[in-house]
Amino acid sequence: MAEAAPRIAALMLNWQQASLTLQCLSDLLALQQPGLLALVMDNGSADDSPLLLSAAVAAASDRAQFVGFAQNLGFAAAMNHGLLWAAKVNAEYVLVLNNDLRLPPGCIAPLLHTLAADPRLAAVAPTVVFPDGKVWAQGGSIGFYPNTLRLCGHGKLPAKLTDGPCARDFLPGACVLFRRADLAAAGGFDGSYFLYWEDVDLCRRLRKNGRLLLWLPWVRVVHSSGASSGGARSSLRKYLMAKNCVHYLRAHGRPAQWFSWLVFDVLLLPLLLLSSPAIGWAKTCGLFAGLLGRSASADDVARWRTVR
Repeated sequence: MAEAAPRIAALMLNWQQASLTLQCLSDLLALQQPGLLALVMDNGSADDSPLLLSAAVAAASDRAQFVGFAQNLGFAAAMNHGLLWAAKVNAEYVLVLNNDLRLPPGCIAPLLHTLAADPRLAAVAPTVVFPDGKVWAQGGSIGFYPNTLRLCGHGKLPAKLTDGPCARDFLPGACVLFRRADLAAAGGFDGSYFLYWEDVDLCRRLRKNGRLLLWLPWVRVVHSSGASSGGARSSLRKYLMAKNCVHYLRAHGRPAQWFSWLVFDVLLLPLLLLSSPAIGWAKTCGLFAGLLGRSASADDVARWRTVR
């Protein structure tokens, strides 16, 4: 008798972007990956997203489920609800997806095969590219950079399919396949980050547990980055990235990381304020919020999402 395929719980979160989520869900189900179950979550959308998504999930029969939250819980807390669901359906693996991904045929199987083949691994991630083919991320690293982190290969052409795989400091949460047991051992996502940096924090705890994180160059998915926050140069993203960077450093920062933050995020702040006052002000407010120990929330999204 053939061995049953391992169960994969795919977690996808929507916030007022039903068309993107439906497109990603369609791609996901078209993969026909054995053992895959999808959970589509709506994060308190004020539009018709819940109706559209619940109808699409109902049409997917037993391959997907839908849950709607009454309010915006943030990415981290909503994904933790997804992790509880993954445990209930006895999933061995958890696929965390952004809802603005396009998934080419066969993209999940090599991630699964790699993770299943090496018990040292907690998670694997593909090369994530922009629609124009340039790299959004090939994993991430922490060091002497703005916000103390960088997305590897960002803005460049993708690495050769033979370059790697490589261990990374963190795997951006846009598309990552995790071993569920490792997520449980690490305690899941920290909801106090709300949005941004929750993946960096989770990966730090996975590595602290002695686990490895791997980027695979031979798998590629397409990502329309920043759809929820308004893009990389939006006031909302600048506020949350600045605030959560300090939140992370207050808990785990080393002297070298604080020095990097001082150089890139404090000393260069006047230049940002001069070149882009709205963006600079958002970052300034985020820095102070982080230093004051304030947690990000849905109120921050409501305030900063419309600032230009």
